Amino acid sequence: MKKFNALFRSGFLLIYFMVVSCSLSAFAANEFNIIPYPQLLIPQQGTFTINSKTVVFCSFQQPEVLKLARQFSTQMALVSGIKLSVRDISGADSTNAIILRKTSTSENVETYRMQVSPKTIHIQALAGNGFFYALQTLYQLLPPEIYGKKLSAHQKWIVPCVSITDNPRFSYRGLHLDVCRHFFPIAFIKKYIDAIAIHKLNKFHWHLTDDQGWRIEIKKYPRLIEIGSKRDETLIGNNDANFPRKFDGKPYGGFYTQQEAKEIVAYAKERYITVIPEIEMPGHAQAAIAAYPYLSCRKDSTFKVVTQLGIFPEVYCPREGTFTFLENVLSEIMEIFPSKYIHIGGDECPKDRWKTCPDCQALIKSKNLKGENGLQSYFVEQIENFLNSKGRMIIGWDEILDGGLATNATVMTWRGINGGIAAAKSGHDVIMTPGTHCYFDHYQADPVSEPMTIGGFTPLSKVYQFEPVPNELNEEQAKHVLGAQANVWAEYIETPQRVEYMAFPRVAAMSEVLWGTKHGRNWDLFRNRMLTQFKRYDQLNINASKAFFDVQFHSSITANKQLLISLVSDYPNVQIHYNTNGKVPTLKDALYKEPIIIDHSLTVTALTFINGAPICKQLSKPFMISKLTGMSFTKNVNNSWYDGGNVNALTDGITGNTKSTNQWMGIAKSMNGEIVVDMQTAKEINRFSVGMLNVPAKCAIISPVVKLFGSVDGINYQLLAEKQIPPLTSPNWKILRPELIFKPVTVRYIKLQLKSSTECLADRENGNLLFMDEIGAW
Repeated sequence: MKKFNALFRSGFLLIYFMVVSCSLSAFAANEFNIIPYPQLLIPQQGTFTINSKTVVFCSFQQPEVLKLARQFSTQMALVSGIKLSVRDISGADSTNAIILRKTSTSENVETYRMQVSPKTIHIQALAGNGFFYALQTLYQLLPPEIYGKKLSAHQKWIVPCVSITDNPRFSYRGLHLDVCRHFFPIAFIKKYIDAIAIHKLNKFHWHLTDDQGWRIEIKKYPRLIEIGSKRDETLIGNNDANFPRKFDGKPYGGFYTQQEAKEIVAYAKERYITVIPEIEMPGHAQAAIAAYPYLSCRKDSTFKVVTQLGIFPEVYCPREGTFTFLENVLSEIMEIFPSKYIHIGGDECPKDRWKTCPDCQALIKSKNLKGENGLQSYFVEQIENFLNSKGRMIIGWDEILDGGLATNATVMTWRGINGGIAAAKSGHDVIMTPGTHCYFDHYQADPVSEPMTIGGFTPLSKVYQFEPVPNELNEEQAKHVLGAQANVWAEYIETPQRVEYMAFPRVAAMSEVLWGTKHGRNWDLFRNRMLTQFKRYDQLNINASKAFFDVQFHSSITANKQLLISLVSDYPNVQIHYNTNGKVPTLKDALYKEPIIIDHSLTVTALTFINGAPICKQLSKPFMISKLTGMSFTKNVNNSWYDGGNVNALTDGITGNTKSTNQWMGIAKSMNGEIVVDMQTAKEINRFSVGMLNVPAKCAIISPVVKLFGSVDGINYQLLAEKQIPPLTSPNWKILRPELIFKPVTVRYIKLQLKSSTECLADRENGNLLFMDEIGAW
């Protein structure tokens, strides 16, 4: 019933459902596997078959359209052996023809209309953009083999008859790539742009400079490449993986010449994609400062390109020489990139150096600025004024709001949506890219089963749920939301294959968010269409994540404090088999039909099957059940409390892991911890355990002592057990689960006390952390 109701959310889906249900087409609903889905699609009766006699007609007076027609003909010849003739539209025939005809009825250059009948495919658009997107749709109406690189054994090239009217909801539809933390070759950048194009995205945000490397040639400043593009070595694992931190000892570098960058701009332009370069300032500047130390506020000539990850204090000093340098750099950047926008970063700029810099403090005083935040705004305004004078506009991360927003700046909001709301309400254009939904360097499946990432959790379904226009904006303010963008930060992405794994298929979900209507999205229909999309990825040799096919474990607490476990998969219509013996599930194991109730600790192992064959990797999930499961608890601190987004993590039946801190709860600032649990009624217990996470690089050190108290009234407590814990010597993440055994006692309340350790060698200004997870009593 849910699926039936969802189909009626928009008029075109109602029409779509009625036509398909009446069997007017030989093609079922899921045969129109177009991503992003068109604004209006009405199936028609019959099919059009492309054969050796099919002719492509277009105006030879429109070079862009003629080029697109020839590209389509070339691709058809490559995969099918059919050589389509391309002829001028003046001699167009309405039989066995693909006709590309210019229309003057549309004001949007990205709009197109397509009418497929048994005799003709008729495409209308105002400009090359529209024809390009129409052809992307036509490719997706054909078998996935159309995306291949060699002759296919596929015999028939059939297009279902259909009427489509289509245009994007947002003008800015972006995908980002960080090439500073890890460098990627030109051939891959082109492949990445091809992938952007087939998803009908139109902006490529190229993050070219950062602390870990300067990646674009600037002829006036050759040391940016000679020194700034190279680092001595690279951190192994993530920032907190080991202490002391480990490095690979291998020099690392790479850069793009201006000619290569121009080549990318031209390549993208042919696919109706604008390349937006990002030159970070005033923070994330240490690679530039290593090349030209005078750009810093400190008199030091020993700066080096950063070899680890994080935020660093060396930032551009707001002096005349620095602004001259940046203007010269941006002048060369503008010669390479003709984009309306230049992204200037503006994020994560520590003010430490400015606070101790006499020149900076004098500037704050002379300009009557509001402290160091005001100085950052002044910095941004100087750059904006320069770029505006050259006919360009700036984009900056939402930190450019701090201290006051530059006059014509466009805000790219990443720290949630509040920055975008504030900017739009003040009349500034906004590009939404909140980390919650748009950061594709986050985990996309259970962290235990995934390669290492920076953290977070952004599965495909969550991306699909993203709505770029916040409810807090009225209709007029909402016009300032230009669109949104997905970001691929490369701290932990070392190869092109890993970029693809992290970006796809989540880009497919983002493309549909940005192209279609707000109320036209339907997750069930989308995931059905994704089955064909994965076949396209295979043809394109895109190493897309297969988490779509994996089992997902969802748990909740029942009224009687048991665990209700649901096993689901994004892949529709699968069979899930599971067991609790730790072996690889087979068809002989239990078939999942309904949520499983668990009343004792165990590990569930599951696998998805289709037509009797496994289609994903096996996944296991341990669950811990005790007399504390589902119970509420109180804690002795609030302001210094960390819960990873799960406020019930201590008693939810799920244990933490060493891949992510999302499931862990913690206390910061070297504070001791005290947790009180009300079991609702008096219960007999004689055993207790608590999980603790030791991360030396974070100064997250296990408690040297664990104390457990019990009470019948919540006022008078008695010590039940105490255990001394020797410090761990492991340099990396380690879980310890001490168990306390004591004489049976009947209590209603238990109190856990943990002590913050002083044993940490890592430099952490905010003191030690205490990480804990699932507590249990039996």
